[in-house]
Amino acid sequence: MHLWKLSVISSLKDSAFLYFNVFTNVFRKKLEEDEFESRFEVDIGNDAASKEMKAYARTIVQEQYSKQSAQQMSPQVSQQTNGRSQVSPGVRRDQTRSQGVRPQSSQASPGVRQSQPSPQQSSKESSVPPKASPAPSSSVPPSRVRSSPPTESQRLNSSWVAKITMKQLEVGQESQLVLVDIDDPGRIIFQFPVMEDMQALQDNDARMKEVLDRDHTRVSAPAVGEFYAGQFVDGSWYRCRVDACDLDRNVTVTYIDYGNKEMVPCSKLRRLRPEWCSLPGQAVIVALEGVGPQMDSQFWSQQAVDRVKELLPPTQMSMKMYQVTCTARDGDRTLVKVLDANGQDVGETLINSGLAAKTTPQTKTTPQTRGPQFIDVDAKELASLCEGWTVGERYLVLITEREGPQNLHAQGLQAIDVFAQFFNEVQEECSAMQMEFYRPKRVGELVYGLYDNNWYRAEVLSLSGQAAKVFFIDYGNCELVPFKNLRQATSLCQKQPVFCVPCQQVGLDAGTANDKVEEIFNQLTYKDNPRELSLVYKGRKGGKAVVDFLSDQGELVSVLIPKISTPTRVMAGDIESLTFPEDGSPASCVMMSINSMASFYVYRGTDLEKVMKEVAEICAKDQSAYDPTVGEMVLGQFSEDKSWYRARVLNVSGDEVMLLYTDFGNKEKVGKDAIRRFDPALSKYPHQSVHCKLASVTKSMETPDLLKVFASLYNQPVQIKLKGSNNTDPVEVEVVMEDGSSVNQTIVELFPDEATSAASSTNQAAASTTSSAASSSGTAATSPVTTGSTTTVSRLQFQKAAVPLDGSQLQCSIIEFTSLNSFHLQIIRKGEIEALMTQLEKVGEDKTPYQPEVGDDVCAIYSLDSLWYRARVLKQLDGNSYLVYFVDFGNSENVAVSEIRKLKPEYVKLPCLAVHCRLFAPGPLSEDLNPKFGELAMGGTLSFQAVSQEDDMYSVKMFRDDGVCINDALLGTSSFSTPPPVAAASTNAGEVAKSQAAAKSEPVATGKRKIPEFDMPMDGRKLPFLITNIFSLGSFHAHYYTEESRERFTAFLEQISVYCAGIPEPYSPAVGEEVCCQFSATEQWLRAQVLQVEGDTYDVQFVDYGNIVKVQKEEIRKLDDSFTLMPKQAIHCSLSSSIDLNSPNLIEKFEEMVRNSISFIVAVKKESDLYEVKISTEEVEDITERLRELPAGFVPRVLTVNGPREPCVFVDMDSFSSFYVQLVGPPYKEALTDLETKLETFCQTPYIPYKARANELVLTKFAVDGKWYRARVLEVMDESVYRVLFIDFGNKDLVEGGVLREIDPTFLSVPNSGIHCKLAGLGESEPVAALQRFAELTANNLLQMEVVAVEGELHEVVLFNQDGENINEQVLQTIQQCELSTGSPSLEQNTQEAVPIKDTPQCAVTPTATEVGAGSDSAPMVQSSNIRLRDMAHVTPPREEFSVVITSIDSPDEFFCQMADQQAFASLALMMESMMLYCETEPSDPGQKYIVGDMCCAFYNCSSSDGGWYRSVVTETFPNGSYNVQYVDFGNRAILPGEQLRPMKPDFTELPILAFKSALHGVIAPQGSWSNAASEKLGQFLNQPLDACLRDRRGDTLVLQLTQKVQEEAGVREVDVGEYLVNAGVAESESNTADEAALIQQQIAALQAKLKQLNPQT
Repeated sequence: MHLWKLSVISSLKDSAFLYFNVFTNVFRKKLEEDEFESRFEVDIGNDAASKEMKAYARTIVQEQYSKQSAQQMSPQVSQQTNGRSQVSPGVRRDQTRSQGVRPQSSQASPGVRQSQPSPQQSSKESSVPPKASPAPSSSVPPSRVRSSPPTESQRLNSSWVAKITMKQLEVGQESQLVLVDIDDPGRIIFQFPVMEDMQALQDNDARMKEVLDRDHTRVSAPAVGEFYAGQFVDGSWYRCRVDACDLDRNVTVTYIDYGNKEMVPCSKLRRLRPEWCSLPGQAVIVALEGVGPQMDSQFWSQQAVDRVKELLPPTQMSMKMYQVTCTARDGDRTLVKVLDANGQDVGETLINSGLAAKTTPQTKTTPQTRGPQFIDVDAKELASLCEGWTVGERYLVLITEREGPQNLHAQGLQAIDVFAQFFNEVQEECSAMQMEFYRPKRVGELVYGLYDNNWYRAEVLSLSGQAAKVFFIDYGNCELVPFKNLRQATSLCQKQPVFCVPCQQVGLDAGTANDKVEEIFNQLTYKDNPRELSLVYKGRKGGKAVVDFLSDQGELVSVLIPKISTPTRVMAGDIESLTFPEDGSPASCVMMSINSMASFYVYRGTDLEKVMKEVAEICAKDQSAYDPTVGEMVLGQFSEDKSWYRARVLNVSGDEVMLLYTDFGNKEKVGKDAIRRFDPALSKYPHQSVHCKLASVTKSMETPDLLKVFASLYNQPVQIKLKGSNNTDPVEVEVVMEDGSSVNQTIVELFPDEATSAASSTNQAAASTTSSAASSSGTAATSPVTTGSTTTVSRLQFQKAAVPLDGSQLQCSIIEFTSLNSFHLQIIRKGEIEALMTQLEKVGEDKTPYQPEVGDDVCAIYSLDSLWYRARVLKQLDGNSYLVYFVDFGNSENVAVSEIRKLKPEYVKLPCLAVHCRLFAPGPLSEDLNPKFGELAMGGTLSFQAVSQEDDMYSVKMFRDDGVCINDALLGTSSFSTPPPVAAASTNAGEVAKSQAAAKSEPVATGKRKIPEFDMPMDGRKLPFLITNIFSLGSFHAHYYTEESRERFTAFLEQISVYCAGIPEPYSPAVGEEVCCQFSATEQWLRAQVLQVEGDTYDVQFVDYGNIVKVQKEEIRKLDDSFTLMPKQAIHCSLSSSIDLNSPNLIEKFEEMVRNSISFIVAVKKESDLYEVKISTEEVEDITERLRELPAGFVPRVLTVNGPREPCVFVDMDSFSSFYVQLVGPPYKEALTDLETKLETFCQTPYIPYKARANELVLTKFAVDGKWYRARVLEVMDESVYRVLFIDFGNKDLVEGGVLREIDPTFLSVPNSGIHCKLAGLGESEPVAALQRFAELTANNLLQMEVVAVEGELHEVVLFNQDGENINEQVLQTIQQCELSTGSPSLEQNTQEAVPIKDTPQCAVTPTATEVGAGSDSAPMVQSSNIRLRDMAHVTPPREEFSVVITSIDSPDEFFCQMADQQAFASLALMMESMMLYCETEPSDPGQKYIVGDMCCAFYNCSSSDGGWYRSVVTETFPNGSYNVQYVDFGNRAILPGEQLRPMKPDFTELPILAFKSALHGVIAPQGSWSNAASEKLGQFLNQPLDACLRDRRGDTLVLQLTQKVQEEAGVREVDVGEYLVNAGVAESESNTADEAALIQQQIAALQAKLKQLNPQT
């Protein structure tokens, strides 16, 4: 058993529920007002709402009390109801549900009691009988809490007799139980899986040991049948019952919590204390019903005992619980029916196997006292209260649950007295049940559910592993209830109808119900102040009562709501329209929807963001389609982005509606499902767009080309001047561009005479408009030139970058840098560069190369990313190539003529964005200032101001986003002295990639730049850093960190990543060179320096963090010079040498102090690149001093070589060379017990989950028992999962990060109790048989360990058992026996009865694939380092007749069998245990590949209960990385992703493959192919013992005749499987077919002989 297996009991976790108990002890003989008031005060509170509830509840209770007092109460509801909560319709004010009349949800307000969740417990110490070993199981770290010893005054009087009740099963009760142990079929021990009882039992046992180890008062005369504490062989004390006494002062006892019988001396008995007797005995001892030993024997045969143990492995081993049904009691025996893991009755299996006789009880079944009569019905079968209602009649109700007018639950108050009495009867019934929990059988089942300490009828809605979601049918609410709070329904449930009626308000369908209507309905029905209501019953519909509630004035709600809620339609004219200034002054707008020059929309508003937010909120709530009218305002869903907008209805045609989105101006036809009702609250916002037309522009001027250019103004900022009236639609306006040019005037000037042919002026108009409109956006265009009567157009050209010299500033980014006297800036025009790049993507559609001239503006491809950019031809190099300058990025490149295209007009609208600059200064600037410039300029958003222009170069001043002038700071004329900033930011990564990739291609005259070092001040200033890489306290790195630097550095890394993504070719650097390198853990590109080169592997150090890693050539790119301007962001540091700089403990503490926090560093001195520093954090003033004060850390336990033998228990094993034992000698046990007690107290305090690192000691919670232990982190799987080793036990587990807490130094003083060991004197061979032998010798045994050598913490040991026998020698003998045998070990044939194979992986889907191993040799070029199928040994039948079980079926001609060999099954189970541990702890390797014929370990999960790892062979591979595998020990197949496969280890190949391919003898397929029915019929014999006779071999297929022995009254009958298929009509007999063929051949021969007689000459 390994730790990664979770106990089945741990899945039965309790949920914490909030209880709200309104009524307690309602019905008494005498109701005392003050006492009731007091109780009510405690449970509800004293606010205003609570007072109303109390007053109302008091009235109801008094009324009911009066009624009850006036009547003679029946015995069922007499004083026995005292102490239970009673039903009343009191309701909490702040809840929509009735609190007083049904179990309440967990949404409790202050004052509501909250139950405390019970700790989850392991099944280990509570479910394992004391006769187990004195050591804990390897899967569970034990943690017994020791309580203080009792005082003398607490000792018992010797005359006190202990009374303990025993748990038992009720007749008819069906339960899922934990199997503890089996003596024989007549004595099987179970436990109820109740976590609270498990915990209480564990505490009981711990307290008894604490007290009784010091109590030497013996029991003088133990009495048979009485209860005592008995000391078991492990030294602990357990509760027991004396069954018999003998003359030798020995007694036979039954340990009542574990079920095992033992003989102990009377001296080992002690009297029990009363506090140890309150918990019922946990062991439930049962016998299988209807079975007995064979031949009227009084004793069970060993075969029968072994068989039942095989069918029912204990829960601790199988991780399964079993379904147990109590059928009767025979005397003091409890008779049960138990189902095995396959759902088969174990008793019947024993009888059918001939191992048990069918019996009936010889004594009359003990009469049962009348108790709960369990039933199994669905909740839907109960009658409803409304079935007695009459249509049109009024009824008094209380709404207990509401989700809207269409979904209500109401309790009928006319039956409140009946309901009250029924409530009490339910409490009586459930209290009388002995069952501890109940798991419902199905959804829909009627059960009892516990809530608020009361029982209620409920319907099961869904089931999970530990709880059920139920619907409390008498109240209408749903809750999640753990199984321990459920009980099986009884006949009492059928006594009364369901008191709560599901209702819907008449007249409110989905089309009329909305938030407003629901609000009105809630007001009329008093949602916030629940009270009695009257309703009129209208009938039933869809399982609900259709009702009409009445207001206080007696008016029907269905009539009132339409009067109140009828909405008014909002017309488009009801909403204000925006206007333009009447005086003709310009108004800033944005061109929106453009239909023509006479109809376009401009955005004029300022409230669009508010409108959009409110519209989205409204439509998120309103899901009802709407049928609008023309002219009405609605909310419409735009088809392209699925967002909702305000719209006016233009037309309605059937189910289609034409909308005008009034805030944008565009139109769209949508379905009515995309329409919602307009909320009048949105009318406060004017229409955000204005409908306009160009003034003075006539229809004849609107040529297609001109309209196309005008339409390109979409989304452009413009100035609008009013030229007509604001009251017209559309409004006549003049459109003025940003440069002041008038679009109207430009168009009109093109048409001085409207009689001029539109066709002859089209080109002029388009070109002129392009010049006006595009230039107004800063774009150069062509100019019309008239020569005579012919109009020509010059070549298209870019306009120079629009750089003002008026002192204004423009935002920019640095895109190319040569020196401070020559660099390029890119003007940032938000969104325009992206739009341009999108347009340029279409350039490649033109396949015609363009032969330009020098000076031409063109489109050209940039070589590094193969994208099109705008460029200017600088020089013709030869006939086929040109030197071009990319006008938006500032770099140049040689381009072939095939990569040049002619410009189109739309490409010249945007002015050039690259600006050639020099930094403004009195004279030329030295290159020595470049690093400083990089520190100042590379970060945030920059802006520049042009001071002067000379040719195409501008002298500029540059400014940071914090207002600092870089020129002044660089030249020392400002007070800028903050710590050096880091990283450059660009608002457009694409621009940066382009420019920097271009810069890469240009030679640098000054040589390769180096990244400057970070200049750490030595003046005592503290700077903030993150400690990033720690080699020791004398060598670690710190990364400079402020909020500003973080933002800039992040942007800088984005630039590097974009740059590297654009360079596909890797780079081969030299040692010492600085490069861009990809960090594999994050895939982030970083700056690095090469330290060492070995082939294509490089050791690099990331200069901004300090860590050193190995990378491959493919992860390296050449560093662009622009990335050298920023200094390294990491400094190399050392603490003062006054402490041990290499102490692992101090290093660990240092890491804890600086982890995930800012450290403030002061440089003390510097030697070479190493700073000696002082460090402080917000918590620690001086880390060096704190480290100096720390106590000694954890010291692992190392035992003395050749010292005394140490008592221990085996815990966990990976192999002979790596396993763990736990020291259990008195000094170790006492120290560990004391440590665990302190841990329990410490871990009750709140904590923050701890983020641990590998090899760190932590405290973590063990999932099985919920307790805290010391552990070492072995591996950090991801941010939330850790693999840990429990150092005091030796077992491993995967734990979540939420249950890790930092270990307190006080818990480090005790060395570990788990010892890492290897067996001395053994070689490397580890055959399965030897592993199995080792497990047998060490399991559940107290061992003695002798250490012969120690290496680190690994102890080489010799183990001895309690008799002093050397375990190493016994294991070595087994290994030698295995090595002496030839080949792989064969499996001996077991002559015992064949048994079914449990946990066989079966898959419903068997994909068609090649046969196992087929094709494995057909591709000799494919080599695999994996173990191959051909390397494996196979089981072969030792004789012609043997026993088998069928494990997988494709058809009667192809199925797989295993020989029924118990030894083989045991070996396979042991191997699978080892395989499971290996596969669960071995991470998946994405690089691992398999080919057909490779062996592997494959996961199987066709059902959650059978998930596990199995030996498999790859039969087919798929391009997506998945594999078709066959489970070789069973024969079935599955398709799995690569991450569900692990490489096969040699250890797993020693056991031969158990499954062999078979075919059924004597049958053939009808019509030549097998049907599914044939496979299904053969499937009836799946996993059942069969007798096989080998009839033939077909290659690797064994042809078998299969028979099954069937026990009948007349005796044993043999069923031939082949004949069974033939008789079922799904197969044909092969013999019949052969007989027919022989007959035909005889007839042919006779005919030929006759012909020969007739014609002798032939």
